Amino acid sequence: MPKIYDVSVPVAPGAWVWPGDRVYERAWTWRIADGATCNVGQITLSCHTGTHIDAPYHFAESGATVEVVPLEACVGPAVVVSLAGLAGARAERILLRGGGVAPTAAQIERLGDLKLFGTDAPSVDAMDSKTLDIHHALWRRGTVILEGLDLSAVPDGDYQLIALPLKLAGMDASPVRAILIGA
Repeated sequence: MPKIYDVSVPVAPGAWVWPGDRVYERAWTWRIADGATCNVGQITLSCHTGTHIDAPYHFAESGATVEVVPLEACVGPAVVVSLAGLAGARAERILLRGGGVAPTAAQIERLGDLKLFGTDAPSVDAMDSKTLDIHHALWRRGTVILEGLDLSAVPDGDYQLIALPLKLAGMDASPVRAILIGA
């Protein structure tokens, strides 16, 4: 039976967010404990909370918004690699175990056909980047960006990825529940 790895970071009160971004909050609209017929929760969060897909509109005014991200890029064969193994990666979906280090634009340009590029960092670019060179390099290639993965329990290797964004019309990103299926 194949093994399923949940590679999403938990979304919970106190979860890390980009400095200055909206923190995750949850509340209850109705509670059975208070006499309601059902429990109904509500959440407030940034579109970049936890594991998420960046749409091109996030970093380019002319970029597409998240509801038109090609879903076929978000499902299919993927490889998990370390930064040291990135140069040899030959897959349409690459998930980088960068350990907090972002790839360079030159490293991205040397990759083959690429439908999706994911990272265990909060961003494909360095935290202090003002130009977002990696975001733009991936956009020029038509590559979907997946950020904030938890790859800590996943060995390097080949998997099937499922990481579908919510259909948030007109938005720059969407949280996802990302899983890898492997042997």
